[in-house]
Amino acid sequence: MAGRVENINKDILRQCREQIGLSLSEAAKKVVKIAVMEQGDQKPTFKQLDALAELYKVPRWVFISDHLPEQYRFDKAIPAFRRLTDSNADVFSDYKVRSLTAKVERFRNMIMELHEDMGEAVPAFNPPDVNKSAKPDDAARQVRDWLKLSNQRRDFAGWKERLENKGIFVFMTGKYKGWSHIDKTLFRGLTIYHSKLPIIIINDSDAKKAQSFTLFHELGHLLRKESTIDDWEEHPNSVETWCDELAGNVLMPAEQVLSAVDGIDDLDAVKRIALSFQVSPYACLVRLRQMRIVDWNIYKNFEAKLKDEYRIQQKKLKESSGGPSRNRPSEILNQYGRIYTTAVFQAYHNQEIGFHKLCRLFDLKNPSHA
Repeated sequence: MAGRVENINKDILRQCREQIGLSLSEAAKKVVKIAVMEQGDQKPTFKQLDALAELYKVPRWVFISDHLPEQYRFDKAIPAFRRLTDSNADVFSDYKVRSLTAKVERFRNMIMELHEDMGEAVPAFNPPDVNKSAKPDDAARQVRDWLKLSNQRRDFAGWKERLENKGIFVFMTGKYKGWSHIDKTLFRGLTIYHSKLPIIIINDSDAKKAQSFTLFHELGHLLRKESTIDDWEEHPNSVETWCDELAGNVLMPAEQVLSAVDGIDDLDAVKRIALSFQVSPYACLVRLRQMRIVDWNIYKNFEAKLKDEYRIQQKKLKESSGGPSRNRPSEILNQYGRIYTTAVFQAYHNQEIGFHKLCRLFDLKNPSHA
C-alpha cells in the first residue's frame, strides 16, 4: 500500500485549486479523491501530491505550510492579473491560461534574481514615449526608429530577437502537448506590463507568419503600459484597433505596401504580397483593408476563403501521421528565449546553480538536452 503524506493543510489544497479557477470535478480528472482530501478525510499519497503540485504549479512543500506563501498567491505574485480587461474574463478563467501566466511571471522574477545574484544589470527596457492619442502610423515610425529597422524584411525569429534585445521577455507557449500548451482558440498573444522586463507571451500553436503580427500587436499594449490577452480576430474597441494598426504599420509600412501592390484581383495577389513581407495572408489582408486598398466586401470575401483554407489545412494535419522529428534543445531555446536562457546558463557557469537545477529550470527530463 502506498505511503500517505501527513500534515497536509486541507485549506491550502483548496486555495491552490480555486486560485487557478479549477473546479473540484476538473481537478478530480487528475486526482480522483481530491474532494475528500480537501475535507481532511483522506491523506494524499506522494504520487497524488506530485500530481497536484504539477496541476496547481506550486512545489509540493506548499501543501504542508501553515498558510499559502505570498510568492505562490496569484493575486500577490502577479498583480498584473487585476489589470487584465473584463473582455478577457472568459479566457482568463481557464486554469491553463492562469497557471501558464503565473509560471511565466515566476520565470521573470527568477531572471531578476539571477541577475541580482550575479551583480549584473537586467536588460533595460526603454521604449519610445508613445502618447496613447498618437496615430498608429506615427507610433509605428517611432518603433521602427527604436528598433533601428531599415527596409529589410524579417521573419518572426528576427523580430523576436529584436524585441528581446530591447529588454522584453518573450515566451512561447508549447507547440506540443504539455504544461505550456494552450489552444490558439483561447489566445494568440498575452502581455504583462512591467517598467523593467515586461512580458509578451506568444502562442506557438499559431503559424509563424501570423505570430509576427501578434508580436507587434502585443508590443502596442506595452507601449501603452497595458496588460491584456488578445486573439485579434475581432476588435470592437479602439485600443485593439490601434494595436492592430500599429502592428500593420511596423510590419508593412505604407510606402512599401503601395510600391508592392499592382492590383488586387484575387486572393493569390494578397498571398504574393504577404509572402514578400513575410507575414500571414490574413495579416496582409487586414493591412490592405486598413489602407483601404481593398473594400469591405472584398475583404469579407477573401477572409471567408482564408478561413475555409485554414479549416481544410487543420483537417489534413489531424488526419496525417508522423511529421518531422522533434529537436528538444531547439524547442527550449525558442520557447524560453534569449534573456531567460542566457541568465540561467550564466548562473550555471558562475556556479550559482548546479546542473540538476539547470535541467529543472528548463523542465528537461533528459540531461543530454541541456
